[in-house]
Amino acid sequence: MSVRNLIPNGRTSRVKKGDASLQVQTEYAFRPYPRLTTTVLNDGQVLHKIEKKLERPIESVEEQSEIERMIKRQHADVVSIIEENVSGKPAMIQVLKESHSDYLTLADRIKAIPGVQRIFDLDNEGNFLRHENAEQFRKAYSAVFKGLKELIEIFSMIPGVTMTREKGVYEVEKDRLYLVSCGDEVCVVTVKRVDETTVYEQAIKKAVEDFFSDG
Repeated sequence: MSVRNLIPNGRTSRVKKGDASLQVQTEYAFRPYPRLTTTVLNDGQVLHKIEKKLERPIESVEEQSEIERMIKRQHADVVSIIEENVSGKPAMIQVLKESHSDYLTLADRIKAIPGVQRIFDLDNEGNFLRHENAEQFRKAYSAVFKGLKELIEIFSMIPGVTMTREKGVYEVEKDRLYLVSCGDEVCVVTVKRVDETTVYEQAIKKAVEDFFSDG
């Protein structure tokens, strides 16, 4: 059976926190890499995402049932944290981060680097995953935008069933623009220096390495 057909049921809950009604969603996805993601939203705005990477996509009905149990546990864990925290949304998000540090997404880890401003997601052929992001990037970095698809070729293709590239970080413009490959997708990270100590290429590389070594 195709992995596309082995999709476990997700879970959705609403949790009242003071005047806010938070929505919690937990679901499985196998692209660009297999994972369980719990998203906390307030009026459609994403407050936080908690992500647990899986070793491989679901390959059997039995594994699908096991992943559904994992979804139930992860979802209940996050809902419980929200319900038990009475200090308001900012503190609640911090509790979530501290309680699930190993679930942080790669974007969470990169955004935690001082001075990181935006992350633009692309596929492995250099196409922006969101049209509006493509327009924003083109206006801000027109010269890089024109040669972006050629620039991505810095990361070699890896033979296999799916289209993947070698992982890594490339400094396009020092202290301004970095290209990141995580295998199945690529992203462009924009930064603006806010201190004298951060070495952005090294910091981003560490975020990538930590993300793929966790879990």
